[in-house]
Amino acid sequence: MAMQWRCLKSNFSYINHLNRSFHAILCCSAAYLTPPTGAHKRMSDNNTIGQHLAGRPGKAISRRGAGENPRLALALQGGGAHGAFTWGVLDTLIEHGVSFEAISGASAGSFNAVFLVHGWLEDGPDGARAALATLWKRIGAKAAFSPLQSNLMDQLTSGWNMDGNSRHMGLDLFTRLLSPYQFNPLDMNPLRDLLVDQIDFERLQKSRQINLFLAATDVENGHLKLFTNREITAEAVLASATLPWLHHAVKINGRHYWDGGFTANPPILPLLERSEAQDVLLVRLDCGTSDGPPVTARAIQARLNQIMFTAPLNHDLDQFADLQRMAREGLLGGPLGQRLAEARLHMIEGGDDLRAFGQASKLNAQRGFLQELHDLGRDRAESWLNSGIDTTTK
Repeated sequence: MAMQWRCLKSNFSYINHLNRSFHAILCCSAAYLTPPTGAHKRMSDNNTIGQHLAGRPGKAISRRGAGENPRLALALQGGGAHGAFTWGVLDTLIEHGVSFEAISGASAGSFNAVFLVHGWLEDGPDGARAALATLWKRIGAKAAFSPLQSNLMDQLTSGWNMDGNSRHMGLDLFTRLLSPYQFNPLDMNPLRDLLVDQIDFERLQKSRQINLFLAATDVENGHLKLFTNREITAEAVLASATLPWLHHAVKINGRHYWDGGFTANPPILPLLERSEAQDVLLVRLDCGTSDGPPVTARAIQARLNQIMFTAPLNHDLDQFADLQRMAREGLLGGPLGQRLAEARLHMIEGGDDLRAFGQASKLNAQRGFLQELHDLGRDRAESWLNSGIDTTTK
């Protein structure tokens, strides 16, 4: 069975502004894959998904202490500043007493995962919420003087959609002509300081309270690299969020890494393979859909990037469905086969609301925009928690 699983399985100040305006990430409506025979009946006794996760049929979710009876595994997609949407989702889940057994992430999803776990280890659920708030407020503060932020006229004419913004067009052209090894030879990245200042990596590495799986892409062989708790450092988190046209590849133990979104955005199968969680929640920032073929050069490039970053997730979801079907048909046995057969995959995504902001807005870390994304994430998470088990649709 293990074999079957593996087989399936020049200007420094300007670039500093660019760095400050970049990193942050997933999308929201509710999706619920059909549970295995019998599981649907067991869950139908609960009125909502939130009550199911709390294990209290017909009652509001109760608040649990840190580490007590974790029920949910999280998969957090990357997506730049849209990661503030994930902040809102996580903020609401924690507020309602949901706890976590394992978290996977790529790019901004890795930042959210690491700050959540750090805060949880420091002060339980309240600490996790505070740490996530600190992450996004600090990112917003760093972007306050970015040349990429929208002005009043931009907001009046296009809202937060920046796809036609001339400054973003200039950045796109700039990064096609020069590499980060030319325009940022010292590899300045303000997020490195944020990680070092805020995260106790030694405690994170020793803890097994919440298992972490951070995705990065090995530049030399193109394969997925998963950093687990004992391997996670500031450099590992940066590696998971390193876009090669903005930053140098991150070197760790002689290997070089780029953004994890190229190979797993985010990882799904490790949450089933290496945790006991029965419910997995995917927070998806980019649904990967388009209204039709793009016709301008800039729109074509944006669509290519969107496909590139959503293809790994689509592959993982297809693979999960195939493995679950095999497990339910008895073709995969043992504990892993049983977990696959009983697993329930949920999804929260921003859908059309996030898509309306456009691809360029993923580089917009203005405080107002991040707060709007956070509020949208909270709203979608509330809807998901309150949705009925029997009526949730994919």
